[in-house]
Amino acid sequence: MDNLARKMQRQQQTERTVHREMKTHHVPGRVTKGEKVIVMAMLAAFIAGCLILVSNYAGIYGQQQEIANLNQSISQQTETNQSLEQEVSELSAPERIMHYAKDELGMELDDKQVQVIQGSGS
Repeated sequence: MDNLARKMQRQQQTERTVHREMKTHHVPGRVTKGEKVIVMAMLAAFIAGCLILVSNYAGIYGQQQEIANLNQSISQQTETNQSLEQEVSELSAPERIMHYAKDELGMELDDKQVQVIQGSGS
């Protein structure tokens, strides 16, 4: 009987271990279609966001380049304007006009014929 009791005890232990194995049986996880759609939508949104971000940075870079070019053009035009203003002031100097009138055109200054006209203050 002793043998029979040991056989029964072993059988119960094997049933418990088999039963425990069945409890720990892992069902392989599957990704459902809905989860795939959600992941794909999130991926598409992420890619679209990245493209918009890169596009905005490219636009900003282009605008900065245009601003730099316009600033350079403005500085060059300012230099040109200052040069021309200096030339105008030199050419419109009364001494130069008198010299040109006497030497080049042969005119003479007659003080009797000079009349000073007062402006209205404009």
